[in-house]
Amino acid sequence: MVRYLLATLLLATGLQAASLFDHIRDVTGKNSYIANNKIIHILFKDTRAYYTRGHVDYLKLLRVLRENNLIRTKLSRTSEITLSFATRQQHPVAFIRLVRLALNDLGYSRIDIQKVIRDSSGFMYKVSVYSDTAPDPIMLAENFARKGANIIGIKRYSVANWRYFVDIAGLNLVPKKLPAGKRVQLPRPLEPYWINVEGARGVRLISSKANRWHPEVVFYDRYLKVVDNVSQDRKSYNLRLRVPGEAMYMKVGDMYTLENLRRGLAIVLSKRK
Repeated sequence: MVRYLLATLLLATGLQAASLFDHIRDVTGKNSYIANNKIIHILFKDTRAYYTRGHVDYLKLLRVLRENNLIRTKLSRTSEITLSFATRQQHPVAFIRLVRLALNDLGYSRIDIQKVIRDSSGFMYKVSVYSDTAPDPIMLAENFARKGANIIGIKRYSVANWRYFVDIAGLNLVPKKLPAGKRVQLPRPLEPYWINVEGARGVRLISSKANRWHPEVVFYDRYLKVVDNVSQDRKSYNLRLRVPGEAMYMKVGDMYTLENLRRGLAIVLSKRK
């Protein structure tokens, strides 16, 4: 099992050293690549245009392939689709959340875990989704990019079996920031609130009197290591907290049920000097 993961991550390194057309073949699949060889070589004749800082620019490459109908994701019927995601960075909790958020955003609600592997060479998360369409690689790459993660390799084994290699060094799972010093009303939550608190010194959380909020607040660093947490077994309507210096995210919920936050919360962040 360890050797299996090591082999997949070494493949990601090999992908960087391979020719651009090797990368393209891995995305389109061997048969499609052979059938469309001439048009592919015309479209990508300026190979240097598809590299950024020595690495393949997958978003640019994928967009050209899609514009020319060279990426197939449609199946004949609803089927089990296998997706593997590998990274060299040792942050499995954050990596799993990144993958699941992206798949949820793309409309995949049922995600079954097939395999999770971690060793000194990295981490792999293998799942199944069920649909008549595999995730669009461009939409997946764009979703990752918005959160500071970059696809550095793709291997298409079949329309129902894909592997992605991802760099999460600059990960930001909650890229949207709230304005400092302004009161922002948050709607009724369907899941705990996730707030970007990078650069914030303090936070004030205001609950409506119509709520029955029992605060449960957790601060995390960039890769979801818990930095601090606060919970109260009594109702609260005005909670002020110091934001730990290493915190990047704050998760806010209720100790018992989110129904206690049916009127939402207001939040005010104070900026660090």
